[in-house]
Amino acid sequence: MTTHYSKDYWMKYVRDELKETERILLEDHLYTCDQCLELYIDAVDMKEEKLPSISDEVAFMNDIMEQITNENMDRKKDAKKKRPFYQSSIFHYAIAASLTLILMSAGFFQSIIKHTETIQKAEVSLKEEPKSGGLVDKTFAWMDSFDGSKKEDFKK
Repeated sequence: MTTHYSKDYWMKYVRDELKETERILLEDHLYTCDQCLELYIDAVDMKEEKLPSISDEVAFMNDIMEQITNENMDRKKDAKKKRPFYQSSIFHYAIAASLTLILMSAGFFQSIIKHTETIQKAEVSLKEEPKSGGLVDKTFAWMDSFDGSKKEDFKK
């Protein structure tokens, strides 16, 4: 059986007068109980009625928007000022170019090329000629010798 909470209890929840464990229980209960959800909405509406009203809503909204804009401008200025030089992309490109020049002058890339050439030569020498190719060559040589011996017989 589901336990329902009173409207006074929901008012304590809205005014933030409950302990954290009780708040969690009430929040979990709202997911499953429509009757308590209606009581909670009524409690929020009652709390809203006790809040002071805004006389000029447009001016209030413009003041808030101006404050947000000023805060954003201040953050952008602070972000530009606080960023150290070593975090700029030009610094990273300069380091990459310097390392490339150092490695090139030390011959690092040339040694890699020589090493790959020796590996390629070793792979080429390991490759054997197919046996069928040798057999075909021997057959043609034998046929050529056979044709040559018949020609000599005709000449005699």
